[in-house]
Amino acid sequence: MFNIQTHKINHQALENQLNRLTCIYRNESEYIQIIRISQPKSAFFEKTVFPNQCIQFAASGDDLLEVLESVMASSVHADTIPCSQLSVTKSIDRNLNLTILKEADRVLQEVFAIAA
Repeated sequence: MFNIQTHKINHQALENQLNRLTCIYRNESEYIQIIRISQPKSAFFEKTVFPNQCIQFAASGDDLLEVLESVMASSVHADTIPCSQLSVTKSIDRNLNLTILKEADRVLQEVFAIAA
């Protein structure tokens, strides 16, 4: 009588998305910088950042941001910064969102089970 389709939530993919941090980096030097995140578990990320430019990106909490400065046609490693220090999101918010989404999924599964 009713055509109710259930959609299962991939909790692992959901947790991976919620565990990504929104980070901001600002080049406060007078040189052009290249920033990159190269970790085996995440995609390669590399951007050119001009002086006083801000860049927003998403990263895992344990990723490292490598900062290279362009000086006289060569690159010099300037700094390595943990992405957790550049985060503008808070872990408590991500954990709360994950709990709410899991509870909503459980309730939906019960509703669809009763309707079937």
